[in-house]
Amino acid sequence: MEPFNTSHSNSTQSLIPASWRAAFLIGTVGIGLPANAFIIWLTGWRLKRRGLSIFILSLATSDFLFLSMTVIQIIETLLNDNWVLGAPMCRLHRFLFDLSYHCSLFLLAALSVDRCLLVLLPLWYRCHRPLRLSSYICLGAWLVAALLSIKGFIFVDLIPLQGFFPFIVMVTTHATTLARTLRRHTRPPSQFYRIVAATLSAYVLLNLPFQIIQLLFLASLDYEFIHRIFPFMVYFGYLINLSSSINPLIYIFFGSNICTGCGPHTTSSLARALTEEQGKSPGDTPSTSFSA
Repeated sequence: MEPFNTSHSNSTQSLIPASWRAAFLIGTVGIGLPANAFIIWLTGWRLKRRGLSIFILSLATSDFLFLSMTVIQIIETLLNDNWVLGAPMCRLHRFLFDLSYHCSLFLLAALSVDRCLLVLLPLWYRCHRPLRLSSYICLGAWLVAALLSIKGFIFVDLIPLQGFFPFIVMVTTHATTLARTLRRHTRPPSQFYRIVAATLSAYVLLNLPFQIIQLLFLASLDYEFIHRIFPFMVYFGYLINLSSSINPLIYIFFGSNICTGCGPHTTSSLARALTEEQGKSPGDTPSTSFSA
């Protein structure tokens, strides 16, 4: 992902040829768009919306929107980072980019907090967690993301601190959950746990370089230093594009029995994993509304 305007420093974009960067983005779009479309179809039309599937539907939708905007980013990259689509399209592109980025980040942070509560306070979680909390969280994530993205629609040249605080919340709760789970060693993790843990871990690893470099960029008062590190902020932002592409692959790999091969069995196994209730223990077998 590239959550800011690359036109600030076109002259610094030559470290990696534009054709290479475009090829990388084309690869992420070619893999990510159909994969996210499949997850949206599965969770939106073939499954009852409950448990993890509500989060996954919203996350796949935001990833699909983001990768759709990456198509325009590819055009800009092939034109040596020159924007030729006019100011109105630039503002719309920036708004949708920021919307999808913030929404994905808020959803993952909320999912990380939700899972942390499940591990730290399992009894409270199962007895007092509202049944429709997942739906409310997803709706809230989209609304807050839209409000935060308006600034990019109005101030196109603004480079804010992109998602740092939700990212810190995600890292803290995810690390706490992993540490608590590793200390227990009681029973094998459920498919729900594996999907969430793998998705959060991948996002943290791919987003961390961007978060570090943007802090250096915004904290520095040395223009020459800013000029040198700006391309790396752009390149590390591409790793978030990769995250949007591999998320659906993570759902499929960790949510289905890959060793049995592709086909109806794989799809039904994934369906069971995505409709598993967060509060259930790994040994419980959730029911699904999937029909092949």
